[in-house]
Amino acid sequence: MKKNKHILQLVAILILGVFISQSIFAQKKKVSCVGNSITYGYGLSNPSTQSYPSQMQVLLGTSSWNVGNFGVSARTMLKKGDMPYWNEQSFIDAKNYLPNLVMIELGTNDAKSWNWNNRGSEFVSNYKEMITIFRGLTSKPDIWIGLVPPGNNVSWNILGVVLKDSVNKRIKQVALQSGVGLIDIYDALGGNNTKWYSSTYFQTDSIHPTTAGATIIAQKVKGMLLMAKPLVTFANGKITSPDGDDYQWYFNGVPVAVSNGGKLKEMNVTASGKYKVSIKLSATNETRIVSQELDVQLTSVIPIHSNKIKVYPNPAYDSIQVEADDIKNATYSITDLSGKLLLKGHIHNGLEKINITTLLKGTYILEIGNEQVKLIKNK
Repeated sequence: MKKNKHILQLVAILILGVFISQSIFAQKKKVSCVGNSITYGYGLSNPSTQSYPSQMQVLLGTSSWNVGNFGVSARTMLKKGDMPYWNEQSFIDAKNYLPNLVMIELGTNDAKSWNWNNRGSEFVSNYKEMITIFRGLTSKPDIWIGLVPPGNNVSWNILGVVLKDSVNKRIKQVALQSGVGLIDIYDALGGNNTKWYSSTYFQTDSIHPTTAGATIIAQKVKGMLLMAKPLVTFANGKITSPDGDDYQWYFNGVPVAVSNGGKLKEMNVTASGKYKVSIKLSATNETRIVSQELDVQLTSVIPIHSNKIKVYPNPAYDSIQVEADDIKNATYSITDLSGKLLLKGHIHNGLEKINITTLLKGTYILEIGNEQVKLIKNK
């Protein structure tokens, strides 16, 4: 009996150990590094230790982090490029990894003339689609994307001017439209200097980083992944961002238009919903971080009104009557709260009836000249 008791105790200890080890493993944060040969570590004597994801694993440590290298050489972000990343097993593996964070570094091979000249117009939509796919994972990862490093290899049809002025311009556009963090790897590897190429940081092909160059990428990415998400505050009808060099606000995931204060540090809040802001951290580079999302629930609607414009009925169902006594002939516009234009027309002699049956139930902004009023569609 004692022997059986000891065996049962031993089994219990082993089972407990398994559960503890699984719990520890489950608590580790996982990073999927998605990319091309720059991520994979092409040309390095030992990519498994010298590539930037491998070096980042060392920098982060193994006790709390697992970094997966899902880079594949020569691959494009373009779905109809010559060698799309979309078709690779690594793309499937990067998703199945169920990461907590995703770092995407694609675009260098898209710059090849036969890719960019024929399909460059599809780059932004393809990139945004990949972001949406990763966001849809059950692990709900935080997404980061990187500007491509500087480079120039005429024999490969990868020109520095295309990387800088075309590919990276579109990547910045993606970051702002999708509300994801942006890491300026281009600047980190000297791209903003006239003599960016250094044999210390780049291999002789002028495209792929050396081990030292990969170290710079690893340090830059690691620094941003560990940076605490900024907090935004709400008070007196305004939502405020921490200090930065540039701002882009989002309402329920949609960028807020400039006309509605989307680029300001402090923005008026006119509707309940979720707000976050992308903050450009410095004037010297393009790196941006996205704040934590703040759920703002207004106890009362903050009025947007004008003494020069009368709208009735409001709320309305099918049409509204607009009186603008001091604005005889002007253009009116109706936008949603993100600034998207929905209706547009002219006010004649300070009086106009506007059909709003095409609008969905909700809150809108009617603007005439510099005057704004809030419009509510009730059905």
